[in-house]
Amino acid sequence: MSLELDHVFICVEDAPAAERALADFGLQFGLRAIHQGQGTANVCAFFENAYLELLSQRDDQELQSATVRPLALWERVHWRRTGASPFGIAFRTGDARLSINTWPYEAGFLPPGKSILIVTAPNAVHEPLIFLIPATLPIRQRSSQAHRGKHRRLTRVMVSGPRVSALSADMRILCDAEAIAIRQAPEHQLELDWDDAGSGESRDFRPTLPLVLRW
Repeated sequence: MSLELDHVFICVEDAPAAERALADFGLQFGLRAIHQGQGTANVCAFFENAYLELLSQRDDQELQSATVRPLALWERVHWRRTGASPFGIAFRTGDARLSINTWPYEAGFLPPGKSILIVTAPNAVHEPLIFLIPATLPIRQRSSQAHRGKHRRLTRVMVSGPRVSALSADMRILCDAEAIAIRQAPEHQLELDWDDAGSGESRDFRPTLPLVLRW
């Protein structure tokens, strides 16, 4: 398979508070976008090889439309009440032909005829949303930024949650690598390692958002 991690997202209800907590720590945010037809908005922090996205609700009607509902984004944004997983992992596929089951999401903000292939089953609210992005799809322009005083590389992603033990075989194919893992845990949490966590330092952003950074 020819896959690379593209980005990881966290759904947040209070986007300003989440962004402020990360910015005060030293993350630099670049791209901001509104996802027309999806009912969400985002802000992104770009690393050398991937990026972190904070995804928030913008239009409730669009967010609960027939096209968007199978993604369970409404439940993910309101995860503290619904118990849904607030996380997503996107891979860029290159020219790979993958022997896994997917379904097309024809997002309103994409060019006509383009779609995003979703690996997570429709309405599987307790699993992270895992999806594939063609390398040729011009969703955004990469622009690595300096975080906490230097450029950083994302080297490991761990997604935890209380009901993720029975992942499909397709999801396990994508997340069985040493750098990407999903595990059962009492609560939702995203752990990101920068630069192989070589310094042994870390920051826990809970309860503002379910994130732990290590570098």
